[in-house]
Amino acid sequence: MKLAIYNLLILLLIPILQVRILLKSLKDKGYRSFTAQRYASNLAPVTNQKEKCIWFHAVSLGEVIASQDMIRELMREFDVVLTTTTPTGLRKAQEIYKDSLAINYAPWDLGPLVNKFLNFYEPSALLIFETEIWPSMINSAHNKKIPIFLMNGRLSHQSYKAYLKVSWFLKDILQKITFIFVQTQEHQERFLQLGLDSSAIAVAGSVKFDAPGLKPEVLSLPKFILGASTHLGEEEMLLRVFQKLSKKYPHKLFICPRHPERSTEILKAARKMNFRSELYSQLGEQDYEVCIIDSIGLLQNFYHMADLAFVGGSLVPRGGHNFIEPATMGTPIIIGNYTFNFEEIAQQFIQSNSCIIVLNEQELLEGITSILDDSDFAMQLAENAKNLVARNEGSTQTQVSYIIDKLGALH
Repeated sequence: MKLAIYNLLILLLIPILQVRILLKSLKDKGYRSFTAQRYASNLAPVTNQKEKCIWFHAVSLGEVIASQDMIRELMREFDVVLTTTTPTGLRKAQEIYKDSLAINYAPWDLGPLVNKFLNFYEPSALLIFETEIWPSMINSAHNKKIPIFLMNGRLSHQSYKAYLKVSWFLKDILQKITFIFVQTQEHQERFLQLGLDSSAIAVAGSVKFDAPGLKPEVLSLPKFILGASTHLGEEEMLLRVFQKLSKKYPHKLFICPRHPERSTEILKAARKMNFRSELYSQLGEQDYEVCIIDSIGLLQNFYHMADLAFVGGSLVPRGGHNFIEPATMGTPIIIGNYTFNFEEIAQQFIQSNSCIIVLNEQELLEGITSILDDSDFAMQLAENAKNLVARNEGSTQTQVSYIIDKLGALH
């Protein structure tokens, strides 16, 4: 009965969600591309080279990037059907994998649509990356006796409190998951408090420490500081901070918004503050002070070249974004205090003096200044971060080996 009510609510919500997608598509046409796939139609074919197929769900851009080592390892043994829910995630997946696996938008979480998707691909397992707990997806796979694995699982304190309110419903769903790998003991304890059986969960660390083989291009650029994966509100802070910095330092400011479709509005804001500003895609010989990176897939190049990186989503309550990549690059890192998507990783970075944490615009100014003024301090921050990443590698292989062993034993 609980699941029937949930499915009825999803059915009623789909028209609203469809309108929302159409509105979002005014800024990003990718939202209305492949719309049929959300109804489990016009699905991409599998390569059919392997005996078994698995469905791997990575909700958005960050998950697509973070899971790529895991997916490549799995592709050695299985055909992989990769789903995502956002156009940025879909485009990144297409860029990474080309035609080597089937890439789709995930169907709406409505029983008949999920069943249609499962009947089309007949996967031997469903792998869900991080904490995408979709009741119909899990229930439908369970009913078809498809094993379900939550990979690189995490449950922030904020999400835990939200899930606790619906634990009367969620407990039944969680118990249908075959096995969960979590990043830390804190995450494990939260899942157990929600009703998961202790025999179905293990701590494996985070695959985000297993940074993919990065091969950044060496760009011909002047000295610059980088605002990476920024959100509304953070760009304005960076611009105001840069107004003060530019009086003392020769650096440019590069801003890479989390959502590239916002690039034009950030450009306008920079020009309104009288900065000579350009989009990176239009950069030529003209002089500039601020550059807005308006394409995806380039961030590693800028991490590699920047004198420091502020990693966004952390000075506004978005939960932060992955700072393993700049750490691997040896780039000094600054983060805000909203890091609930990476709470344990952030604590490790802070406790090992591998980054600077700032609470507001003034502290952001002071943090950037401390790095630019003291090259020894900057080098030590970067070295500490690289060492921390090296100490925590290996989670990908642990989780992939388990899946390969289990699927081998299931048939």
